[in-house]
Amino acid sequence: MTEDSCNKPEEHCDLHACQLTYTETNPEIDKMFDNPRFACTNCGVKVHDAANVCMPKEL
Repeated sequence: MTEDSCNKPEEHCDLHACQLTYTETNPEIDKMFDNPRFACTNCGVKVHDAANVCMPKEL
């Protein structure tokens, strides 16, 4: 695990942004990053829906 690894990987769904970083993008995945409203306090990724990050914080 790295410093920015999720501290609850067992709770990941298929659409957690930190996991998607390592997959190929497609238009459906790209939508989750449009109009970001939350940031992960663990890795810093910004997404629209809090459910897509480990430790969401409203922007």
